[in-house]
Amino acid sequence: MVRLKNRYLLLDILYPDPKTWPSITKSTHNSAHSAQLAIHSPTSDALTPGLLAKMIREEVAELYGDWGVGKLGGASATGLNVKYLSPATSTAIIRCPRASFRLVWSALTYMSHVPEPGPSAQRRPNGGRERPCVFRVLRVSGTIKKAEEEAIHRARREIVRIRGVEEKGVLGDLISGEDVKGKVERTVPVTRDIMDDSEDEDMDD
Repeated sequence: MVRLKNRYLLLDILYPDPKTWPSITKSTHNSAHSAQLAIHSPTSDALTPGLLAKMIREEVAELYGDWGVGKLGGASATGLNVKYLSPATSTAIIRCPRASFRLVWSALTYMSHVPEPGPSAQRRPNGGRERPCVFRVLRVSGTIKKAEEEAIHRARREIVRIRGVEEKGVLGDLISGEDVKGKVERTVPVTRDIMDDSEDEDMDD
């Protein structure tokens, strides 16, 4: 019996265009804080797991033609599946065949819009509205567990970074009795490779 091996791509959706940022962030006093939150702003509920998988399949077909669609599992592309999608955090985990994960990665690089019903979106010729964005692949793993752990790690790091911007300074640390040096060391992000080169065994979905 042949065992099908998959790869799991952890990605987030970024909104670097200030024109698409929520208006509430433009009135805040801390520009660095507001920009960080605006780039990682939530995605519309119009983007569903099924729609995201369809968008990726269409992009692969446009870039690589029938050969790319065949690498994903044929016309139905059953090998491509969105296992997790959170519009609130703009994070997703995509499962695809191990032999074709680079095709999916390249397709995500060329995707630049998500559906958006709000007024900040751009009107498209087909009558719908789309919001400009960037799909960024954060990690490629052999198991969904590793992708989930990386998503949790990055979410905690973003929280620490945003809280660090809101800190009042060294005086507040001295009053609370917290070691400033230890705090700086804890907030330094740990460098991790985007590729998981270890031979992880596939976990059950």
